[in-house]
Amino acid sequence: MSGFRPDLCDGTYEQYCHAAPHYYNITQILKEAGQTELLEYMNEYWLPNLGTAEHFWQHEWNKHGTCINTLSPSCYGSSYSTGIEVVDFFTRTVQLFKSLDTFKALAEAGIVPSTTRTYTNAEIQAALSNVTGSSVALGCQRGALNQAWYTYNVKGSIQTGEFVATAPSGSVKGSCPVRGIRYWPKK
Repeated sequence: MSGFRPDLCDGTYEQYCHAAPHYYNITQILKEAGQTELLEYMNEYWLPNLGTAEHFWQHEWNKHGTCINTLSPSCYGSSYSTGIEVVDFFTRTVQLFKSLDTFKALAEAGIVPSTTRTYTNAEIQAALSNVTGSSVALGCQRGALNQAWYTYNVKGSIQTGEFVATAPSGSVKGSCPVRGIRYWPKK
């Protein structure tokens, strides 16, 4: 699971912005906001390959969350309290992630982890476009599927807006070959 990356409509995105403050205490902010269930979910499903969860979440917030203008403290008006933007960012990220069951969509299409079988980009695209109704960008590393990027336009703010699936734009096309894609079992 990754976070929101507000793009510039060409597949690129700004990073380490200042629309919202940078924070280095994500776990503490979520605990103080009473978001223990959210934190438990993140501790199970949103973990880094290397390093600590806290460092990874700080990275996601400071690199990407700070670039979402509707998370600016000024957008909250008099109801702003320090860290509420962090709670909103992680709440919406997890909420969206839960609606995107990539593993289930692949399995329903007969695309299952295997040490011997390979798949085509078109097969994987067809399976995953059933999730949102739009194509996705597939990421491969050494010919093995390791990421799927779902792309949305947001009608309204990230906090309360409607996420509308859209095809990847600009340079967000993916890195998987046309055929011979491996989908390895987890170790």
